[in-house]
Amino acid sequence: MQIDNKKIAHVSIGELEITAKTSGKSKGNKADKSGKSPKKAGLKIKLKKIPKLYYAIAGGAAVAMLVAGLFIGMNLGGGLSQTQVTDNTNYDLEHDGLILPDMEDFDPNAELITISIDRSYSAIPKEDIQVKGEVIEGVATITLPVFDRNEFFSHVPGYTWGFTSDPTGKKIEYYGGLTYNFTENVKLYRVLVKYGGGNGTKDDPYLINYFDQLQLMSEEKARGYFRQTADIEFPIWANHTPIDTINELKRTPESERFEYDGGGFMIDGLTVPLFGTVSGSVIKNVNIINSLIETDRYTNYGFIVCQAYNYRYQVGGTTYETGETLIQNSTVSYSAIHLQEIPVTDENGNIVETVEPIPEPELPPDSELTPEELENYIPPTPPKHGEYAIGGITGVGGQIENCYVFSTIINAELNDYFLYVGGISGKPANVINSGVNELSVSGNIFHTGGIVGSAGGSRLYRADGSELPHFYGGNIQGCFVRGFVAYAENSAGGIAGEGGTNSEDALISNSYATGLDFKVGVFAEDDPERANPITVGISGGIIGFDGNEKYGHLVTNTVSDSCFKVIGSSRISRFDDTVRLAPLHAFYQNGILDVLNRNTVTPNNPKIIFTGSFIFADDFRNSNEDTSAGGGSYAFPSGIEGLFEKAEVIQDE
Repeated sequence: MQIDNKKIAHVSIGELEITAKTSGKSKGNKADKSGKSPKKAGLKIKLKKIPKLYYAIAGGAAVAMLVAGLFIGMNLGGGLSQTQVTDNTNYDLEHDGLILPDMEDFDPNAELITISIDRSYSAIPKEDIQVKGEVIEGVATITLPVFDRNEFFSHVPGYTWGFTSDPTGKKIEYYGGLTYNFTENVKLYRVLVKYGGGNGTKDDPYLINYFDQLQLMSEEKARGYFRQTADIEFPIWANHTPIDTINELKRTPESERFEYDGGGFMIDGLTVPLFGTVSGSVIKNVNIINSLIETDRYTNYGFIVCQAYNYRYQVGGTTYETGETLIQNSTVSYSAIHLQEIPVTDENGNIVETVEPIPEPELPPDSELTPEELENYIPPTPPKHGEYAIGGITGVGGQIENCYVFSTIINAELNDYFLYVGGISGKPANVINSGVNELSVSGNIFHTGGIVGSAGGSRLYRADGSELPHFYGGNIQGCFVRGFVAYAENSAGGIAGEGGTNSEDALISNSYATGLDFKVGVFAEDDPERANPITVGISGGIIGFDGNEKYGHLVTNTVSDSCFKVIGSSRISRFDDTVRLAPLHAFYQNGILDVLNRNTVTPNNPKIIFTGSFIFADDFRNSNEDTSAGGGSYAFPSGIEGLFEKAEVIQDE
């Protein structure tokens, strides 16, 4: 029998003396009188091998979705010397949810320190557990028992058991499974805390380290500050409801404050978006991997956030505004959104074919059709109405900075159309210094872009959810797209499917898109390869076409794929002479930095200047020397360099 890859064995319930294996001498790591060492342990990084899953899409394209995630140990505060137990440490199973380290014999003459763990809370009172360690240079290094989260009757979903030296204490001083330095005998008591600890303040955020704590956040419509402290993997049977962070608006925006810091750790195996509807929030350092969202529900979708709204409201004559949600330093990789009608099945699980009833034709009023015309009359087809947006990071809204989407599929096969689909966002406020690598979009979609479906920006809302006539954003700057396959009906663009915005002076600058494969238009159902369009859509290397907004975009300091026009169809957007049309091989040349890293001055406001930060790097991401086939080094914003190692994980051999 195994629990969490640890060997276990049933032992007696009487008085126990458990001795933890030490990690050797502790040099230069003196503990204080409470037994806590003032030195923190460093992070440990371990690659975890996971089988890849290939997910087919329309047109025969396929992208690898599942791959190894990073495993990073917890680095908790409190001035303690603590390291997680290594995989080769053996444990014995005890009752009441504790998994105990193996017993070890000490030299009879060795000086020992004893940690007693109280168990008087048991329905049948039990003796203390005693964990011993040998004193070396004044310190005993002891690993505490682990609380078994798989034990149904002791684990509390969303909460964490720990230890405290204060019998009336409310906080965890010592975490199960971690190793501490002790200088004297200590008695510990169990304590149960919400989430993984913390108070939800900026200085003492709630700690998140287990999948059911995310579900508790959803149930409570979380407020406050949160920090993830470990990789989180969702079991195949687990449920998660997207976290909404909008309650009734308070007197001040600060009372609505929500911040989630993913700490650079992974969230693996989500089957729904992490967040639903948010406002005035900060979400950063989140890494989504191996997420597969399959549903038949119409709404906005993003792997991290579905929709972010900015509310303006009045209290006592004073106007408040929640502000735009900021999403920073986050990744989505090896993931897919697949929207399709869910088939009806019988009691044996067999698919039952259902036939939609054919409605009676609606005749024009006061019809004067002849009997023959009446018999052959076909009512007009109702117009398609896309209302929702899909994106890798967000569906709608958000100020998105330093984010990266890698090896991701979006496939919308529901009967109704989705209006906007983008690699980063369907329709955000702004996207800055972000990139998309290996993206496939297909299905019933009107407009799609490598970065955004629409560059229209955002607008303000009233507290009741109604729209205000205030627009802002629409800027896409310092972004790149590489390897973008798209099928859509109306338009596709390397950066933006649809240009135009209702906010003035919007820019698409210091960006590029290459490796584009677009098939845009209306195709017959018996033409799965989309070879012969019935009607042809519009494609552009940077913008597909302009929508009906009031203002256009200025495209500047940007490199566009020479296979396409910079703007497929321009009504009000334009590009200047800094824009370069380049063939595939030119995107691997250092000269591209001279274009991407120029200063861009905002029209009508010369005080606002954007400077590109693109760099080249020679590492495992650029190992393909065949540049004619799309390999070799490429430019990317320096702000997301560290994200690549999280998104493009090398598997163990």
